[in-house]
Amino acid sequence: MQDRRSFLKLGAGAALGGLASTMPGTVMASECGEIKWNESADVIVVGSGFAGLSAALNVKRSGVGSVLVLEKMQVFGGNSAINGGWLAIPKNPTQLAQGVNDDSPEELVKDQIISGRGMQNEEMLRQIANRALDAYDLCIETGVKFRKDFNIQVGGHNKARAIRTQHGTGGDITTKLYEAGVKEGIDYRLQHYIEDFIMDGQEIIGLKVRQNYRFPDLKTGKSIYIKANKAVVLANGGFARNMELRAAVDPSLDPSLDGTNALGATGEVTLTAMAHGALPVHMNLIQTGHWGSPDEGGFGWSNALLSIGWHEGISVSVLNGKRYMNERADRKTCSEAIMKNRYQDGSPAYPIVFFNHKDHPDDDRVVRALRDDMAWKVDSFEQLAEKFNIPLTQLKQTVKEFNAQVSTRQDPLFGRKMDTAVELKPPFVVSRIWPKVHYCMGGLKTDIGARVIDGRSMKPIRKLYAIGEVTGGVHGEARLSSTSCLECLTMGIVVSETIKSDV
Repeated sequence: MQDRRSFLKLGAGAALGGLASTMPGTVMASECGEIKWNESADVIVVGSGFAGLSAALNVKRSGVGSVLVLEKMQVFGGNSAINGGWLAIPKNPTQLAQGVNDDSPEELVKDQIISGRGMQNEEMLRQIANRALDAYDLCIETGVKFRKDFNIQVGGHNKARAIRTQHGTGGDITTKLYEAGVKEGIDYRLQHYIEDFIMDGQEIIGLKVRQNYRFPDLKTGKSIYIKANKAVVLANGGFARNMELRAAVDPSLDPSLDGTNALGATGEVTLTAMAHGALPVHMNLIQTGHWGSPDEGGFGWSNALLSIGWHEGISVSVLNGKRYMNERADRKTCSEAIMKNRYQDGSPAYPIVFFNHKDHPDDDRVVRALRDDMAWKVDSFEQLAEKFNIPLTQLKQTVKEFNAQVSTRQDPLFGRKMDTAVELKPPFVVSRIWPKVHYCMGGLKTDIGARVIDGRSMKPIRKLYAIGEVTGGVHGEARLSSTSCLECLTMGIVVSETIKSDV
């Protein structure tokens, strides 16, 4: 087993055993003059999710020069394209139209401090929150459409400030940012895998790239060298799909847990940066999404369905028919509560969430979930208890107690906010839940301007920047829901300003 000193000495790839096969052979500074560059760009952006697309568009508009976006997969968008399309925006127009006038960026930061449990970067969170409306304006200006009159309070937030894209997917945003970038003359390329950084001391001067790469075969394509005249922006996302790295940084994380991430979320670029001195922080902090379903793979429909269930319904343990948590708490709190539901042999006893079918018979979220057999319609308490082997008497008592709490708007058991709860009466829409690995709070340390910090000098690596999930330390122990998209879009704006200032 490698100790920390060996890890730093050997470099990230070698220290992680089998991961070394995916890592580069370092190009020494003395060899830089011998490199034959195949091409060059003023700014190279690695990754094509929210962060990368926002950075590319804003850098191009800043007038710094040519922008090249490199994506290793065969499609653009990464995790961003398949996420739920949620943004927490204090003082967004819909929120104000609803009469919510007491929200502010500082109120959002207060919620994030609670979720981060003292490990968050308040300065960075405050910068992002203060510029949330800039991110919103970027979306509107590029043609992104949000659901009309939709602004709700989601888990861990003390205000209703979460808006959602028209189709409930991040693809509504990535598509528009990409289209805007094409019009601006940005060069986007698929199937370009980053093999190594070309460094000259503490300055990045280019990238060794495998062109025409076909994930995950590193033998495909050919190597080329691309010079970065002014900057390299890392926006490659997290590493939740890298099972070996997950196990290395957090052995306690159940390796059997499914993930919501796109298959390309494997973190090689993060490891490459570490091998060249970039400082990693909070790598062991990996978040699970408490809305995952064991009855579908990946991200799926469960998140959308439970945007109803968490607010109007309840979650019940199949072991005893009782509620066991505040259904509207933050992700970490809920995930930990859910995963305590186990049979004596340690296997998951998947809890259920249910709400009234009559209130949402034609809702697309319900229709799709029922169609795809990740949720079911049950017509009675008896049918519900039989289907999931729940004690019937206790199940009825739990619902009776909850219905009484709906009328008083008080939850003495778990302190849940009851403003959106409704009295439960069959028939119900019911689904099973179990957390899925969702987000990496850990990654590369940056300063407030998105400059990557070298762990040896504790100073920025010249011309190297990072934004989005590839960075670490921003959110602390747990990221608050609906804030990742906000962070990525906002930091894309910030990094463009930093680069313009630095050059």
